[in-house]
Amino acid sequence: MLCPVHPGAPQLSTGADTQSSERDIERLVAALGDPTRRRVFFAVRDAGEPLNKSRVAETVGIERRLAGFHLDKLVAEGFLDADFRRREGRSGPGAGRPAKHYRLSGAEIAVNLPERHYELLAGLLLRASRDTSGDPPQAVLERTGYEFGFQAGLAQAASGAPGPAHGTDVLAEVARLLSRYGFEAAIEGDGDLRACSCPFEALAFDDPDRICGLDRAIWRGMIAAFDPEAHLASATTRARGDEVCSAHVESAAGS
Repeated sequence: MLCPVHPGAPQLSTGADTQSSERDIERLVAALGDPTRRRVFFAVRDAGEPLNKSRVAETVGIERRLAGFHLDKLVAEGFLDADFRRREGRSGPGAGRPAKHYRLSGAEIAVNLPERHYELLAGLLLRASRDTSGDPPQAVLERTGYEFGFQAGLAQAASGAPGPAHGTDVLAEVARLLSRYGFEAAIEGDGDLRACSCPFEALAFDDPDRICGLDRAIWRGMIAAFDPEAHLASATTRARGDEVCSAHVESAAGS
């Protein structure tokens, strides 16, 4: 797989963006923790055009009333925007009542592709800084990353996976989830994951020990959510001088 060439990384967000990052992460978990609501959100995101609740209900396979409930919750959380519109070509007194349509919010965070996710990084660093365990700072940071990745993986697994995944199923799910967070990940070879983009790129090259350790911990957490017996057997990072950012995943069930 050849990775596309990306322009230079943006600057790290500061001020109000950094102060609100922890709330952003909590809002993301609260809004998308419900499996059905998560499917509703991604139905709207992937459509590429505004949808009414009937189309969302059909796409997700749920009742219109339930679709409307989750859509309105996502609007309230700031992940979707809504407006009322009539079907094209219909106007005047007999055109009927305008239908409510939903689209991705311009303020939506942490689920757009591809992009840098410095607000996520800031939130994880902030969360780690609040740890009172007395453990070494890097251990705390990697534990924070692992927990984030594990919870994100559980949320995705709950959205449709019938049971524990293994082998290529694990890789496919982890690659999909990593891509949602800006890694542009793909399966390569036998048991390998490769990231064509780093959501923390600028800081990773500035401080590879801390930041690459954090993002590999996120990878490990996501993998464990889909297969507790799987693990990263080896990893490479561009920020440490390797040609690519990749990892080899092994599992007791076979990689």
